[in-house]
Amino acid sequence: MNKLQPLCIALFLLLVLGRPGFAGTIAVFPLLDVTVSSNGVSYVLTDYVRRETADIGFELVSDRDIMQFLIRHRIRALGSLSSHEIMAAGRELQADLVLQGTVCQLQQSPDPAVSLSVELIRTSDASVVWANTEALYSSDLTSLLGLQDPENLNDLYAVFFSRLLATMPGGVNPSPGSDEILDIDSVVLLPKYLRPGEKVRCKIRMQTMDLGNALRPRLTASVAGRDYPFALDSEGYYFIADWPAQNMAGHYQVSLTAVWPSGRKKTAVLGSYTVDDRAPEGALYLRGRQVDGKTFFSDKLYIVPTLTDPEPVSRWEVMVVDQENQVIVRQGASDRLPYRLTWRGRTTLGALAPDGEYTVVFKVWDRTMLSASVEQEVSFRRSPPEINIDLNSEEERITVTLDKEAGMPLSYWWLKVYEQSGRLVKLAQGEHLPATIEFEYTDGEDDERLEGVVVARDILGNLTRKKIKNLFRLDSEDESGEVEMEKEWLEEF
Repeated sequence: MNKLQPLCIALFLLLVLGRPGFAGTIAVFPLLDVTVSSNGVSYVLTDYVRRETADIGFELVSDRDIMQFLIRHRIRALGSLSSHEIMAAGRELQADLVLQGTVCQLQQSPDPAVSLSVELIRTSDASVVWANTEALYSSDLTSLLGLQDPENLNDLYAVFFSRLLATMPGGVNPSPGSDEILDIDSVVLLPKYLRPGEKVRCKIRMQTMDLGNALRPRLTASVAGRDYPFALDSEGYYFIADWPAQNMAGHYQVSLTAVWPSGRKKTAVLGSYTVDDRAPEGALYLRGRQVDGKTFFSDKLYIVPTLTDPEPVSRWEVMVVDQENQVIVRQGASDRLPYRLTWRGRTTLGALAPDGEYTVVFKVWDRTMLSASVEQEVSFRRSPPEINIDLNSEEERITVTLDKEAGMPLSYWWLKVYEQSGRLVKLAQGEHLPATIEFEYTDGEDDERLEGVVVARDILGNLTRKKIKNLFRLDSEDESGEVEMEKEWLEEF
């Protein structure tokens, strides 16, 4: 025998017999996209997951066969298939594993972000063999120099899906031996998400419901080491079992045990539910002008509600509350969180809100209706700056003093003084008030007078334009000058 043959045989046995698992066939079900709706589907992200799964080495069930399976079983809610449906997928699709998941966050702007939760389930016993939740934000990939920074979701996808499935096993061993599947026609296990102590109800229908009491098996639901008996409903249509949810948060699997009068015993997995005792953690970002640690705006305020730990939500609400604790704006929905809201300083009825301090409140409820609330203060300032003008004339020297009332800091101001003929006498400008402007001027004809224009804009974009017909008669009641108040808005601030 060739000396290399024993070594080759040993390596072959090590590679084949010593493998921790086998790749096998996997059915990648369409991802539930809660950013669209409670029954939304993202085929685009599903295709990314399918390609990444194929690269790991799994053989994929065709998406056409999966779609026919969903139609055949009338499955409308994705992301949380029941154990009964998963086992059926194993039989009908010849799949060793099922991969299902949920799109928790997906936004293109203002900052691209994506978050997915996936789980890998063995179809022979409906056991979850691997799960992962991954989130990626554009800020996670932003470099110090700004080189090749992500600009859209496609830039994130190039990194995200390899991270999402990085720890996914290249193969999973088959179950050590599952019991023969019970002849179950349908299973209803609700709710899927609940708080500790809330009631769980499981309803099952067997294909042999017409058997007499003497021939029916005794059915028991087993959860976390405790057993709950099933009882036939009054109409003889369903077997029903109720029990309180566990006090400890977690994912719980429900198993069915059937014992016949003859002593024959069979078990099956009915499904699972999640106990959640932690309220979602909300965050609220207000995009306005920051001054001394406070947020100001005059035209529009961008409101960005989000979750620090993304998860599907059942409802959200954003309110604007005035200083008298009255809600002047309320917006919400039983849907995904909005990417961004814009408040333009008006009430729900369309009236312009007065200048003042307001509180923006963001409240969100998760799938178990646990709620969280976060709020931030904001100052609405729409009034233009008030400018005071004082003039002092001594012989041929004129002194003009500009000052402003209390309010927002100025972005700029300028003063023009000119003759009636249009000749410019003095131009002054700056960013801060008070300011003193001096210039020399020799009177011409008796009716010659100086006119002036003062323009000032604050840092929020509010603008004042004051026109003075006669600079020498500021104190005269009949010729004190004409004042024009105008408004100018900034697109971004």
